[in-house]
Order: sequence, then structure tokens, then C-alpha cells
Amino acid sequence: MPVRTLLALLLLAAPLRADLITETYAVNTPMAVPDNDANGIVQTLNASSLILQLTEVTVDLTTTGGWNGDLYAYLWHDNVISVLVNRPGRTTLVPAGHSGGGMTLQLADSATTDLHLAAGPLTGAFQPDGRLVDPAVSLDTTPRTAPLSVFNGMSGSGEWRLFVADVATGNSPSVQSWAVHLTGNAVPEPSAAALLALGAALLLRKRRG
Repeated sequence: MPVRTLLALLLLAAPLRADLITETYAVNTPMAVPDNDANGIVQTLNASSLILQLTEVTVDLTTTGGWNGDLYAYLWHDNVISVLVNRPGRTTLVPAGHSGGGMTLQLADSATTDLHLAAGPLTGAFQPDGRLVDPAVSLDTTPRTAPLSVFNGMSGSGEWRLFVADVATGNSPSVQSWAVHLTGNAVPEPSAAALLALGAALLLRKRRG
């Protein structure tokens, strides 16, 4: 087979390598969440991301006060929603949900504990609630269909919104800060570069031969 033909076939068969990068975007503007108001609050950030294809999204969320079992929160990006919090601790036997006030969360699909099932202080790493249902009917047995992986494959650029509502009567909480950590493929580099160099060397050798 001619060297040029072989080189062309090698280049066509060689996959592109995309470099994984992680970017962080944060909002540090405290905002009170109205008590017993399904309209809630929205905070927005705009990401000028180099990521063309997301492979993982994680979220930090810190709230103070209120009653954790009253809270409903989701992350929105490009008309896709991941449910972060949906009345944690709420079951048929405990309709008021988790009794604590305030959360310091690192939410990731790879965490070991479902936030809705967590006992004790809601501090540390948890899986997002993921229950894409009306907070009035959210229970521990509700299917989880909206994890953070719903964003995988999307571009990281554009608007990201955090929605938080307190959906039952009680104390009013506040959102203190939140952040999204975006991991994914940046501008790809051809892994065929080495093959190009090899092919050039072969062509040069043939001409000299």
C-alpha cells in the first residue's frame, strides 16, 4: 500500500482527544427566601465557559435558618433542570421533613448518600435530591429522575440559574452562597499529531530512497 494512502487511513481512524478541564462559577450574594411562597427566589450567573461538552456538574449550596424540610431548589441551564433539594427528610410518617435549619452542601451524583435520606446535620457531600415532582408530594419513595448528570453532553457556556423556595409555613431561610463546578471537554486536540509526524518521516524516507 502506498505510504500516502496508509497515512490517510491512519488519520481517518485516529480519534480526537479532548482535554478535560474544570471551571468554577460562584454567587456570593446572600438573599432571603420568603416563607411559604412557592414563587421563591432566583439567582443567576453567566458562564463564559471553554467547555464544549460537560461530563460532570457539581454544586455547592449554603443556606441558613428556616426549616430544611420546607426547601425546594433546582439548578437550571438551557431549559434543563436538576433538582438539588426537594423537602429533604419528608416521608409519609414525617411529612414536615428534616427539622434542621441551614445546610452546607456539596452536591454530586458520585456522592454516597441521597440528600433526601440524610440524617443529622445537612453538612457535607450528598447526592442531589433528584425528585422532579411538586414539593407537596415529594417523598423518600419518589423516583429520582433529575440528577446533575442531566447536563452531561451540554455546553458549559451560558446562563445558570438557582431557584430556591420555602414551600411551608415556618421560619424563613436565606441563601448565603452557591457555586457550580463544571467539568468537561475543552477544545479538542487531534491525537493524530504523532501519526502526522510519522507519516512525514515515511514520505521523506521514500523520497530519499
